[in-house]
Amino acid sequence: MARTAFTARDAHIVVCSDGYFDVYPSADRPAGDKPVYRGLVGELGVGMRAPDGTLGVRPSSKALAAAVFAWSEAHGAASVRGELGGGRNGHQVVG
Repeated sequence: MARTAFTARDAHIVVCSDGYFDVYPSADRPAGDKPVYRGLVGELGVGMRAPDGTLGVRPSSKALAAAVFAWSEAHGAASVRGELGGGRNGHQVVG
C-alpha cells in the first residue's frame, strides 16, 4: 500500500493506493493522530478509482495531484471543520 501526501491550503491529504484518502488539518499534527475525514478515492473525481475500488492512477500522477487539490479547494475546509462528518468510518453526514 502506497501513501502519497499532499498539502493544500486548507488541509493535508494522504491518498492510499488501497482506495481511500485521509484528511488532516494543515497545521502540524502529532504522530498517530486520527484523520478528521476519511474518503473513498472515487470522491476525488472521475478516473481516480479503479474497478476494484483501489486507486486507479499512479500515486505520482499529475491527474491525482490535480484531483486532490480540486477536492481540497471545494471540500477541504469543510472536512477539517467536521461539516462532512467522519467519512467512510461510519460517521458520515446523512443528508
